[in-house]
Amino acid sequence: MMLVIPFLVLLGIAAGPLLACVKSTPIRRSAGWLLLISLTVSSHFILLENGAFLRMVGICCVLLGGMKGLVYAEWAGKEKLSLSRYAIFSFLWFGMDPGTFRFRNPKLRWKNDIAIGSLLVVIGLSGSWLVANLGWKHIFIMFLPLSLAFHFGFLRILKGSLRAFGFPVRTLFPNLLATTGVADFWSRRWNIGYSQMMQRLVGRPIESIAGKSTAVMAVFISSGLLHELAITLPVMSGFGLPTLYFTLHGLLTLIEQRFKRPFGKIPALISVILPLGWLFPSKFQTEVIEKCLSVF
Repeated sequence: MMLVIPFLVLLGIAAGPLLACVKSTPIRRSAGWLLLISLTVSSHFILLENGAFLRMVGICCVLLGGMKGLVYAEWAGKEKLSLSRYAIFSFLWFGMDPGTFRFRNPKLRWKNDIAIGSLLVVIGLSGSWLVANLGWKHIFIMFLPLSLAFHFGFLRILKGSLRAFGFPVRTLFPNLLATTGVADFWSRRWNIGYSQMMQRLVGRPIESIAGKSTAVMAVFISSGLLHELAITLPVMSGFGLPTLYFTLHGLLTLIEQRFKRPFGKIPALISVILPLGWLFPSKFQTEVIEKCLSVF
């Protein structure tokens, strides 16, 4: 049954150019979200007999494929990507800006990205080995080296590789220590591709109807629900906690906007790290994160 998962991923990606041809925006968006939900529910039942880690990987792959299709359908207007460029965007990059792949620039710098990314991969994998061998169980300590290896290392190498071929992709995880507040952290520091996706698919449509504040909360609550699919659904435990985590940060973002003053670097990072157990419930920590660490 695992072989069905790649088919669901391909289905979600293939839907992008087809949905882009639908002229009615409400119909296009409704059909896209309905397809994404259907594919995710299907992957859940297909993977029921598998372990939590494989369930997470399978569901996340289906989600990513579906979101690629939705983003492309929302972006594509008069300008569209060729089939080969769309395939590169869909299969070889974790960002969510199709426009990045319209043109190539052979003069892009990329060697530093490869070097920095490789160093961070080594540091992250070494840290994972150390944490696993010392048996440290705190969620932040377990998550940090894995994140260094993947988010800041592997994805930086991937960025450098694509830039070497002329595609002007951006760093998805810029310097977190430069963050100025909660809103800045989620919009400009942590996973820029995901932020772009949520603004394109949720933020802008909601803002045009209900205003900016409602759009902000819609983005954060939707993020919570998507993380429920990627985190709590694979382990069938902790439902509601990721949504609570992102709802908290949505409220903090509204407070910053209300007083027109960011909280600052330290309070923002504390607000991200301190309730991390909500984002990653205990069963996910033991059945997914600890198993990832145990590989080393």
